[in-house]
Amino acid sequence: MDKAKLRLIAGAVATMFGLAGVVSLGIAAVLALAPIMGIIWATATMACICLAIAALAIMLFLLPGKPIEEEVDQFEDTAAGFLADLPFDTIKAMIEKRPVTIAVIAGVVGYTMVREPRETVKAVRRMLPYLIT
Repeated sequence: MDKAKLRLIAGAVATMFGLAGVVSLGIAAVLALAPIMGIIWATATMACICLAIAALAIMLFLLPGKPIEEEVDQFEDTAAGFLADLPFDTIKAMIEKRPVTIAVIAGVVGYTMVREPRETVKAVRRMLPYLIT
């Protein structure tokens, strides 16, 4: 079996066991709190704690690392630098030679450039010699 498939299966199994562990700890906490405050209030308390942890995780993982203006400026600089390096006759020849391939690559590059601008330029520069031939 391929290493990538094994990693994917291992990740799925680890996620399943991690979820089972969190559920088990939640049940154990409810059972530990039940004699003190009753089963309903213990369950409500654990639900509130889990919701607070989930909200904190969402806030931490969804906050942008930079202001949007800075990311747009970085994207514009990277795109301008990339286009300045390519002669337009070469681009025209590539489009005429392989229009569907270039359209797919342009879509992938556009998506990737928004996600990882610096790495995209390196990857596209490595691919260009293969597209020109």
